[in-house]
Amino acid sequence: MNMKIKAVLLIFTGAMFFGAASAAADVPSWLVPAALRFASNPDDFFYNLHLDNVDYTPSRMDDTVSVRTNFLGTTVPLTWMNLNAKVKVLNDRSLTDWSPQVDISAAYGRIIMLDIMPALMDDDDDDAPEPSMNNYSIGLTLKKPVSPETSLFAGFHHSVVTLNVQLPGDDEVDISDDVSLDEIVVSRRDNVLVTGISNKTGEDRRISAYMGYGFNYNKVFSRIVWQRRRLEMGFNIYPEGLLVVHPFLGWQWRF
Repeated sequence: MNMKIKAVLLIFTGAMFFGAASAAADVPSWLVPAALRFASNPDDFFYNLHLDNVDYTPSRMDDTVSVRTNFLGTTVPLTWMNLNAKVKVLNDRSLTDWSPQVDISAAYGRIIMLDIMPALMDDDDDDAPEPSMNNYSIGLTLKKPVSPETSLFAGFHHSVVTLNVQLPGDDEVDISDDVSLDEIVVSRRDNVLVTGISNKTGEDRRISAYMGYGFNYNKVFSRIVWQRRRLEMGFNIYPEGLLVVHPFLGWQWRF
């Protein structure tokens, strides 16, 4: 096994033992359990951050296209750049009195720091790991007004989050005589059903709330968001997440 990888593993292992030994005195009581929860289920943590970036609310009545990004919570401080787009394909009552508004939406994101990390390393250093990340979401949202100010909506979306760390070519991590590790993959795919309500509170102001359920992992989450013409702010709630409450700030362009 390569000496650099050995050193990293030794430092990591030593840090774990030191942290466990000093947890009662110097380390906050919640830190060690949180680290263990992350180590046992890292895909859930990254998937929750992905959900922070996905916008499940429907388009407003006068909009045809809207584009949105989260800038606080993921872009800052994690350099997780993200973009959402929604396109209204059917207006409310465009076919019959009962037909809903129909939106098609998509989201994509990348962690920029992971993309530029290889360029920051020594060109002659072939022992550096190569991380990469890919995450996206596509879906359909239906919206039906129940009063001039209030609408109900529901949607179905497919989300994918994949974090890949490629270890150096010939320097695999030997776990045993028969098992070695040359790649670390953290991945989650889920199909999400969302239902919610949106209420107009003023000129170009709305408050929306929804609950989501992921079928593949029996995951429940919710969001409350205050929306102005451009600015959005709110928080997501993940009852079983490493961090239960995720606040965010977003910006949107509407056409």
